[in-house]
Parts: sequence; C-alpha cells; structure tokens
Amino acid sequence: MKERLKNNLGLKIMALFFAIFLWWAVVNIDDPIEQKKFYTEVGVVNPEVITNEGKSYQISDNTKTVVVTVEARRKVLEEIKSGNIVATADMRELQGTSVPIRITINGFEGKYEKATANPQNIQVKVEETQQKTFPITPVTTGSVRDGYVVAGLSVSPKSVDISGPESVVGKISKVVARVDVSELSGDVTKQTTLVYYDAADNVIEKTNLSSNCDANGVDVTVTVWKTKTVSLGFDTSGIVPGDGYIFDSIEVEPKEVEIAASQEVLTTVTKLEIKAEELQKTDMTKNEDIVVDISKYLPEGVILADSDASNVLVKIILEQVGTKTISLPVRSVRVEGLSDKLQIEYGPTQALELVFEGANEVLQTLTAEKITATIDLTAFKEEGTFEVPVTITSIPEGCAYTGDVKVQIILSQKEAAGN
Repeated sequence: MKERLKNNLGLKIMALFFAIFLWWAVVNIDDPIEQKKFYTEVGVVNPEVITNEGKSYQISDNTKTVVVTVEARRKVLEEIKSGNIVATADMRELQGTSVPIRITINGFEGKYEKATANPQNIQVKVEETQQKTFPITPVTTGSVRDGYVVAGLSVSPKSVDISGPESVVGKISKVVARVDVSELSGDVTKQTTLVYYDAADNVIEKTNLSSNCDANGVDVTVTVWKTKTVSLGFDTSGIVPGDGYIFDSIEVEPKEVEIAASQEVLTTVTKLEIKAEELQKTDMTKNEDIVVDISKYLPEGVILADSDASNVLVKIILEQVGTKTISLPVRSVRVEGLSDKLQIEYGPTQALELVFEGANEVLQTLTAEKITATIDLTAFKEEGTFEVPVTITSIPEGCAYTGDVKVQIILSQKEAAGN
C-alpha cells in the first residue's frame, strides 16, 4: 500500500506543476502584459525652493511634455486614461540643471508593472527674477454692427507689473488687452486677460510669469458711435489764376465722407466746410492737385468713421482765357430809375460793342440774347444829353464782362396830355 502511495506522489507533484503552468499560460494568453504610451505635461512641485531665494526658473520646452510608457495587464491598460497619468518634478530634487520626473497613475496604484517617462528629467534654467511695468494697449477683434464705429477704448488698470525670469521679462515688448466688439451698437465694458508680445509680435508664454492682473484680468471700456455720411464744401476764393487763365471748377475725391459722433452731436452736422486757405494758390497757369487734410475741420466731438480717410484729393481746373465781342442793340438795354416826367432817346450809336472773356467753349455759345444790360437813371432829374455807363447784370457762368462801355442818352420833358 505504501509503495503505491509513493508511486502516486510523483504523479501528483507532476500534476500540480502542470496545473500551475496551465494557469500561467491561460492568464498570459488571455490577459498578457502589454505596453501603452501616454502624453502628459510635467507639473512642478515645491517651486518655492527656488523662488524663496528671489530667483526664477524656466523649463526647457522639449521637457515640458513627456511620453509615459505604462506596462500592465491588457485589461488594466484598457482602463487607464491620460487623465490618470501624473508626471511631477520636485524642485527639492534639483541637481545642477536637472530634476527627475516621477510618474504616478491615480486610481491604479499597485495594478501596473511599471511606468517610465521619456525624457526622464526636466531641464531647468535658474536665473534672477526681474519685475517691470508695462502700459496696457487695448485692441479690438471682430466688427461692430453696420452703421457704427468704435470711437474709443480705455483700459483699467492702465499698466501691469510683470515678474519672472529676466530673460523672459526682457523679451516683452508690449502688453495687449483684446476685446471682442462683434455686433456692438452701444458702449460696453468687458473683462479680458492680457497677451504678451515680443518685438517681432510673437506671443510670449506666461509660464513662470506672474502679474498683478492675473487674478481679475483687466476691464476694457468700448465707446461706440453711430455713423453718418456728409458732403464737403470748399471755399475757392483763394484760387487766383495767372494772366490768360480763369478758374473753372474743382473736382473732389471723395465728394463725401463718413463721420461718427454721439447721437446728440451727429444731428447737428450736415456738411464739412473747408476754408479758402487750403486751396490758396496764386498765378496759376495749369491744373493742379492738392491733398487736403479734412480732419482739422471736424467739429468737436466728431471723428472720421475711417481714421485713414482724412486726406481728400482736390483737383483745381483752369481754362485758358478767350475773348468775344457781342453787338448789343442800345434799345435792348434795360432802363431803370427813369423819372415819370422824362422821356429817353438814344444818340447816334445804335449798337454797343461789349467785350467778354472766358473759356472758349463758353464763349462759343455766348449770344446777345443771353446777356442782360442795364443803365440806371435814378440820379437824372433834368433834361439833357448824357453819357451813362452800361452795367451787365446777367451773363452765362464761365465768362466775364471786361469792357467799360457807355451809351449816349437824350432826356426831355414829356409833353402834357392833350397838347
């Protein structure tokens, strides 16, 4: 009996080992150990080890994010998410310029084989801390509602104190507060954060930088005004052509401009009047272009809707002077102020020779029918023969009367009725 037990004991041991091997094989075939990579940012702990000494630090860009390789059973790996991976660098472990990266997997402690980071250390640059004060520049994004413009921007506070590594603070060229004005049609105040730029307008990361505006941001107040289109009026009295030329006209581009103001002010402005001094030209003998800055003629409380549209091009157009003589019958001359007791007759001259000058194209169409000539006899109360100056009171635009013609008249008493 004992012999049989001894013989069966070997078989039992072999069976036990086979069962253990079979269990190991089943476990590793159905739920093998595998690897999976995760990407995560490295968090710094205990930074006061450096900052308490009045210094700052920078982490090399290529060590801020690491690849974490986790080795665990397949079923465990399937449950691990990126959010479970925590990579930390404890500044108390700083050696030279390196700090080892420690990996923990929240919620899976003891359930994985190992987790390693690549790279295994962050590279740290320790330097002096610098603080500088920068003005804050408010800028807009988006577009206000049609028919409105941004008339003003103000920011509170107006400046910001920034502290951090001197190599980073030293790169800051400007600090901007951006505010979205999309579809605005009235004044508004918005809270926003700050953006730092270097001299090349590249955004500077705020990592390891701090400011007195980090907690609450800044307030940007946007003033929005309604727009209106108005015409331009130019005083041309300062334009003096040279000999042989006359002023014809001006061409203005643009003829109208868009302005903006508060509703109360906007209703009072219908036209911008530009003074003669802007077109002050003498002895002109050819057409000339003049650029006029109209912004100086904006009433108080009014701005241009487009601040870049302040320059207006004015073209002064001249015409070369020509002359033309018109023969006007003396009986076509209108008599004004004749006494009721007197009657008029004309001397031997039956037609007046009137000389006009102007643009040739105007003179070509000038006829006696288009001219109104008068004599004023208000001062003549007695009979006699007189030389009276002729006044031209109506003439087509673009020409001028240059003569000094007189007409001979004979005044006599009217005969009494019934004689």
